[in-house]
Amino acid sequence: MRPEAKFRWTTFGVRLNSKVEEFVPGERLAWSAHAMGIDAYHAWLIENRTPGCFVVTEETQNGWLATISNALRPRNMTNQHQNWLESLKRKAAGGLPPTH
Repeated sequence: MRPEAKFRWTTFGVRLNSKVEEFVPGERLAWSAHAMGIDAYHAWLIENRTPGCFVVTEETQNGWLATISNALRPRNMTNQHQNWLESLKRKAAGGLPPTH
């Protein structure tokens, strides 16, 4: 991962064009995301703790699609962020990936 890296992905059924905006290994990862009707900025903050770490995720969204989504499913983003954090915890508990 490196700043300015671009990637495309799909979440909540929306195809997004993203760019890494910030990357500090072991401390912070943030990216912008854009699609028709949405502009977003998402950050993962990592705080070293003994044992392990504490992760905070924050996101801001603007645009008509974000407004409609929030009106129709107001807890959806919070619930999905919690799912992502729980998945990250499960992955981390599995240990480091094998080296080749």
